[in-house]
Amino acid sequence: MRTLNKVIIVLIFILAGVLFFHNLTSVNVDIGRHIKLGEIIWEMKEVPKTNLLSFTESEHVFINHHWLSEVVFYKIYSLGGDWITGLRLLMVSKTLVLLAVYCFLFLTVKKHNIFSIVFAFLVSVFVFSARTEPRPEIFSYLIFSAYLFILYKAKSTIPDSKRTFKIRTLFWLWFLPILQVFWVNLHIYFIMGPILFLFFLIDEAINRKNWKSKIGIFILVVLSNFINPNFIKGALYPFTVLGNYGYSIVENSSLFFLAEYFGRWAPQDKLFLISLFILVGSFVLWFWKRKKLTTSNVVNFKTRVFDLLLMAMTVILSFKMQRNIPLFALSLWPVMSENLGNFFNFEFQKLKKWFTVGIIFILTASIYLVISNQFYGWLGSAKIFGWSVSSAAQDGTDFIKSNKIQGPVFNNFDIGNYLAWQLFPEQRVFVDGRPEAYSVEFFDKIYKPMQRDEKIWEEKSKEYNLNYVFFAHTDITEWGYEFLEKISKNEEWPIVFLNDAVVIFLKNTDSNRSVINQYMITEQNIRNDISKILDRLDKKNSGAFVNYGNILYRFGWLESSARVFEALIENQPDNPYGYQGAAYAYAVMNDEETQEKAVINFEKAIDLGFKTFNNYFTLGIIYANRKDFFEAEDNLIKALKINPNNQNARDALKMIENKLRGF
Repeated sequence: MRTLNKVIIVLIFILAGVLFFHNLTSVNVDIGRHIKLGEIIWEMKEVPKTNLLSFTESEHVFINHHWLSEVVFYKIYSLGGDWITGLRLLMVSKTLVLLAVYCFLFLTVKKHNIFSIVFAFLVSVFVFSARTEPRPEIFSYLIFSAYLFILYKAKSTIPDSKRTFKIRTLFWLWFLPILQVFWVNLHIYFIMGPILFLFFLIDEAINRKNWKSKIGIFILVVLSNFINPNFIKGALYPFTVLGNYGYSIVENSSLFFLAEYFGRWAPQDKLFLISLFILVGSFVLWFWKRKKLTTSNVVNFKTRVFDLLLMAMTVILSFKMQRNIPLFALSLWPVMSENLGNFFNFEFQKLKKWFTVGIIFILTASIYLVISNQFYGWLGSAKIFGWSVSSAAQDGTDFIKSNKIQGPVFNNFDIGNYLAWQLFPEQRVFVDGRPEAYSVEFFDKIYKPMQRDEKIWEEKSKEYNLNYVFFAHTDITEWGYEFLEKISKNEEWPIVFLNDAVVIFLKNTDSNRSVINQYMITEQNIRNDISKILDRLDKKNSGAFVNYGNILYRFGWLESSARVFEALIENQPDNPYGYQGAAYAYAVMNDEETQEKAVINFEKAIDLGFKTFNNYFTLGIIYANRKDFFEAEDNLIKALKINPNNQNARDALKMIENKLRGF
C-alpha cells in the first residue's frame, strides 16, 4: 500500500502541474505592465510614485504594492532571447511557484489519511485553477500557504517538555516576520499575514495554550508591514485602495453581481459554490464522527477555532470579490483533510485497496481531461494546456511600429498594459489597467464620456491631438460597445488593422494617407478575405473565433460574423459559443432562410447549456415573427423565469397570449 500511496502523491502533483501549465490567457491584460515597471524599477533603482506610463494623468500619485513581483517578472523575462521566449519562461516559473504552493499545503496535510488528502485536494485544486496566471498574486499564494504550514506546524507540535515545546513552537513562528517583509512588497494580500497570525493567537488563547509568549512575534509581523517604499501609506494600502477606484473590474466584483450581470453563474463560480457545500458537509461528518467517539453530548469545537475562523474569512472574501476564491481553495485542503481524516477509516484491506485503485483512476482521468482540454471546454474557458501565447496584441503593436504611426493614442483600459510594455517610453498610453493610478474624475468625466458621447469624443480627441485608436474589442463594458459601434461608422477614423483581439483606427489625415490607402479594412474586403482570416486562427482556441465573430457582429458585418461562428462549430461541434454567435448573426439578417438558421442555432446553444434570458427571449421573438405563437410563448415564459422583471419580455408575452386567445 505504501507504494500505491506514493503513486497517488505523484499523480496529485502531476495533476496540479498540468492544471497550472496552460496558455497565457492574460497576455493582453496584466503581464506586460508588470514587466515594463519591473524594468523601470531595476534601471532607476527606485520605485516610481507617480503614473509615468500615461500622458493623461502622469502626475497622479500611485502606490505600487507589488513592485518586487514586477522586478522578479522582469528579470525572469529578460532571460529569454525574444518576447515569446521570455513569456514562456514566466509561464514555467509561474507553474513552479504554484507547485511550491501545493507542496507547502501537502506538508501541512500529509499526516492525514491518504483518502481524505486526495478528496480534499481534488476539491481544492479545481477551484484554485481559475486564477493561475503569472500575476503578483502567485507570490501571495506561496506565502499564504507557507503561513498555513508554519501555523499548523506550531499548532500540532507535540510537547515533550515545557521548555523544548516552547522552543520548537517559536522556532517555526520566527520565520513569519521575515516572510512578511517580502510579502508586503510582493502583493497587496500581505494583510492576510497578520490576520492569520491573529486567528492563531485566538485559537491558542481559547485552548489555554501559552499564547502570550507569541505576542512579540505577532507585533513583529505587524511592524514588518512598514518595511516598504511607502512606509505607513503602503502598510495601510489594503484599507484605502478601493477608495479611489473610478473603474469597476470583473475580478473585484461580488459573485452575486456577476451572476446577475451576465445572466448566469460562471462555471468556475459554480465550482466554488459546490466546493462550499462539500466543505459544509465535511464539517457535518466531522461533527457526527466526533459525537460517536465521545461520551458527552457536546462536541468540543475549541480545537477547530483556527479552521473555523480561516474558512469563515475566506468564504466571506470570496463572495465579496471573485478574485479571492483562490484563498478559499488553498485554505480548504488542510481544513477538509482534517474533517474527513477519521471518516475514511477502512477496516478491510480489500476495500482499502479498491479505494486506492479508484483514486488512481480518478487522478489519471483528471490529468487526461486537462491535457486534452476537455476540462477547459466544459468550463467555457480560454485556457489550453501548454505554453502557447497569443500574438494578436503583438501583431497590433508591430503594425504601429512597422508603419511608424505616431501618438498620441486613445486606448481602452483592457489593452493599456500591453501598449505600455511595447511602446513606452516612445509613446505613453491614454489609460492602463490600474484604476488606482487614475483619478475618479478621469474615468467619470473623460474616459467613459469620450466613448459614449460623439461630441465629447470630437472635443477631447482634438484636445489630446489623438492620432490613432488602439482598442481591445473584447471589452465588455457598455461604453466600449457603444464606442466601437460609433467609431466603426466614422469616416474620419477608418479601420487599418483588425484581428481576434485588437482593432486599430487611424485618423484620416494627409500624414496618414499612405497607410490608410494600403491597409484600410471594409466589410467588402473582410468578406472577400474571410477564408484566409479563418486559416490564421488557432483551431484549438475557441476564444479567438468567438472574439473575431463578435467584433464583426458589432460592426454589423453579419455575413462574415456568421462564417466565423460556423467555422467554430465545424472545429468544435460541442461548443455552445459557436451556435450562440451564429444564431445572433442570422437573427439580425432577418430573412426567412436566416431566421430558420437562427432558430436551429439558438436551440442547439440552449441544449448545450446556454439557457440564458437573452437566448430564450430572442428565440421567442423569432418564433413570434414566424407566427409560431405556441413556441414563442414557451420561450418567453422560460426567459421570464430567469428575469421575471424584464418589461420587454412581459409585454411580448402578453401580446402572444392575446394572439393565442384569438385562436
